[in-house]
Amino acid sequence: MRRKTRILLTSYLTVAIIALALYTWAGQWGLGWYRRAANESASLAFEETVRSVQTLSSVLEKSVYATDSGMCDRICSEAYACAAAAESAMSTLPFSTWELERLSAFLNTAGDYAYSLCGVGEGFTQEQRETLQKLSVAASDFSDTLLSLRDSLNSRDLRMDSREKRLRNIGTEETPPLSRELLSYEADFTPLSLHYDGQYGGEEKPVRNGLLTEQEMLRAAASFAGVPEEEVRLEYRYEGSEDRRCYRTDDRFLCVSRSGVESMSQNRLVSTQKLSMEQAQEKAEALLAAQGYGSLTLLNAVQNSCVAQFRYVRTQGEAICPENGVSIAIALDDGSVFSFDARDYSAEQAEVTWALDADTAAAALPEGLTVLESRPVILQSPGGLAVPCYAFSCQDPEGKAVEICVSAETGRQYRITVGKA
Repeated sequence: MRRKTRILLTSYLTVAIIALALYTWAGQWGLGWYRRAANESASLAFEETVRSVQTLSSVLEKSVYATDSGMCDRICSEAYACAAAAESAMSTLPFSTWELERLSAFLNTAGDYAYSLCGVGEGFTQEQRETLQKLSVAASDFSDTLLSLRDSLNSRDLRMDSREKRLRNIGTEETPPLSRELLSYEADFTPLSLHYDGQYGGEEKPVRNGLLTEQEMLRAAASFAGVPEEEVRLEYRYEGSEDRRCYRTDDRFLCVSRSGVESMSQNRLVSTQKLSMEQAQEKAEALLAAQGYGSLTLLNAVQNSCVAQFRYVRTQGEAICPENGVSIAIALDDGSVFSFDARDYSAEQAEVTWALDADTAAAALPEGLTVLESRPVILQSPGGLAVPCYAFSCQDPEGKAVEICVSAETGRQYRITVGKA
């Protein structure tokens, strides 16, 4: 009996060892496959980064020879596409690319500057050529560095980074990682500071309505929330010239700058409706008046479940400013402020010139559209400049809504918004 037991135990042990060996082999094979796939994906991302930056450099170099508007637009559109591709590919590299903020800023600025020159209808000015050449030189230097790093990767003098977490005594690599060399180049890279009408070239806006002290910012948050100052606590601080603070009381968060309360939000669930939209609008306008936003016009009102959302904008003469206003939401259960956003608001008058009337601007509309309504509006360019326009609400032959904004300064189309049929 003992002999039979030993045989059974030996058999079970042998089968367990074989099963464990097979399981280990399968795990190792699977891990190896994932490692190879991850390394190949990272290599492709780096190769795309190299190719895109190299193409960006060569495209920008052509700008000095472009004379007609068509070729200038083509160069700018290609440069924008290359910069976007390089930024997208670099963001997928297997290490924390937020540390490469200067290189990312360069790619974003180069692409945005090129995009801002598209559709102008004129050739490059001398100043624009000089700026494009500066960007070309910087892109060329960046490209040369990436090509050198690619050669080092191919010769195994560098290794591609990996997101895999390994034990310190297993798989230790002697060669330096790619991220270290990129960070070293990043430390010595000097980004260009450009001033143009674009997303990354606008001048920083001055602080509005004076400066509040730390205590006054806390008092403003408490007053807006309708609670004592003791119930408001500081959550964190923002970077920037306006020295913003985030305060919290219960489930409400308030962003306060040196100019006053800019936004408020909360995360509670509103599940019942006791107020009408008219009652909610009255409460919204009463709050705006109490906060000093009395001269605003209601642009739209929408009910989203049990929350009423309103958008109030400034007016200047007969023109509305749809991008200069305040958004406010009222909870329909108790009438409290559900959210508030005044970050786009500015009390300053826009300096604009209405060189054309609406009838003259309508000449820029395509044939086949039926104009339902037109109104003067003051829009904002990507760089924050005021642009006077006439907004034409139209309908195409298929019944689709189309809004076309035509510049009142140049008579050219400025913005097109297509709705649903």
